[in-house]
Amino acid sequence: MTRKLKVFETFSGIGAQAKALKNSKIKHEIVATSDWFINAILSYDAINCSDEIIEIPSYEEQIKYLSNFTFSKDSVKPCNSLKGLTKGEIERLYVANKRSKNLGSIIDIDSSEIPDHDLLTYSFPCQDLSTGGKTQGMKKGSGTRSGLLWEIERILNGLSKENRLPKFLLMENVKAILAPSNAEDFEMWKSFLKKLGYRNEVMVFSGIDFGVPQDRERCFMLSVLNGKEDILSQIPKKRLKRKEIYNFLRLDYSNPVYKSEADEAQLPRTVSREKMWNTNKRDINEITYFNTITCNMDRQNNSGMIAYDGPKGESYRLLTMREAFLMMGFSEEDYEKVRSLGLSYRKINKLIGNSIIVPILEKIFKQMIKEMED
Repeated sequence: MTRKLKVFETFSGIGAQAKALKNSKIKHEIVATSDWFINAILSYDAINCSDEIIEIPSYEEQIKYLSNFTFSKDSVKPCNSLKGLTKGEIERLYVANKRSKNLGSIIDIDSSEIPDHDLLTYSFPCQDLSTGGKTQGMKKGSGTRSGLLWEIERILNGLSKENRLPKFLLMENVKAILAPSNAEDFEMWKSFLKKLGYRNEVMVFSGIDFGVPQDRERCFMLSVLNGKEDILSQIPKKRLKRKEIYNFLRLDYSNPVYKSEADEAQLPRTVSREKMWNTNKRDINEITYFNTITCNMDRQNNSGMIAYDGPKGESYRLLTMREAFLMMGFSEEDYEKVRSLGLSYRKINKLIGNSIIVPILEKIFKQMIKEMED
């Protein structure tokens, strides 16, 4: 492309899309993001915007600005106020919100305030679709978190009336969106996009097809305004190579940092953990891969467990958060930036488990740009 691809990231999380665009060396500009989860906003900023210097106004001005937004401390329910945050936390949130160009909760955004853009990404909450959740679905008007998809309908209707629809829409969600229980609602969504003039293409991709030792199957849908050709099906796959697992695990426990992180991820031998171990144990060899990294890996079905002799005795451990970041396609530097925010293992786990494998996004964006140039 001769000009920058302008991107609006909704449900932006820690910024997998922004990271993929940067890694792909695609000229782009993130014109706006949308998220309400404070830890995600701070992490997005740390990974993608930390080099930018902005002017910081008085504390009173910071409060006045932040009071225009709905935030959440747990990604489930809104904060009643900002009173529980220290002055330092208020300033950090102000800076992160400004630098990430966050428009706030998707519910609060009006189409008129969204800058012109070429690509809108929407990885809406999966909890009510996933078999790991309560499978309450994404039905329009249901009030479920997965039902926030229909806020994108509201926004696109507004942009259509303003004659400002983006050329591309990219959806990512769990494979369960294709399940019979969700099929009617998903077809309804695709029909709405088709009426707006979009051509929809749906594919399921896994990390192991893109050089990542994580069998994380996710559904992607690329919608192209007045599109005529398939794009996702043209993406070349990169099979996981033998011994590739060693590029992602940090098993050198003579390194004190890696050792302390492994200690943090260690689990004691209990009846429930023994059951977890028998289900998820991994013998590390040149063809090892892990299952899906979830938001809470300390449960029966997790990504995989490694034998580990640490401070809790001879037992086992989960992936460290550094390893989880690497298996999602982020860098160790990205992990260090997020860890510097003072977030715990569990809080970082929630963030990375909700993200997207970056190398898959890289391939999608590269193929998308290639088709545009052709």
